[in-house]
Amino acid sequence: QGGGGRMGMMDSPSEMFLAAYSVVMGLYTLQMLLVPAKMVTDHFNAPATPLLQFWIRGSSVGFGTTVFLVNQVPTAMGVQVATAITLAIGILYPWNAKWNMIGEKLPVKYPMHYVPEVLMAVLSAGGLYAIASDAGLM
Repeated sequence: QGGGGRMGMMDSPSEMFLAAYSVVMGLYTLQMLLVPAKMVTDHFNAPATPLLQFWIRGSSVGFGTTVFLVNQVPTAMGVQVATAITLAIGILYPWNAKWNMIGEKLPVKYPMHYVPEVLMAVLSAGGLYAIASDAGLM
């Protein structure tokens, strides 16, 4: 890797991707923990029930843990894991809600729901680019 490392200037696509992943998923972690109802009411025409808020708040632990762990392993492995997580989150959450791939049709609220749809696509593309760059394909 380049001389910047994670604590200095970022000088590789992999380091930039892990920084972006950490910011995005870190903010999602905070939202899930502190304002779980907003995660529902911003994106769906549905009430944020106490049960939904319970599940969302509890899920913040897993999201936050991934941010910590992908930054503890070698950069290439962190990028691969974070990219897989981002793709899985995109498929299971915003894209599933949009295209009803798994389960029942959800009452998605636009334009706000475009945010996670586009964000997960861009973040996934960034991870795939970083992986290709590490492999010498870019």
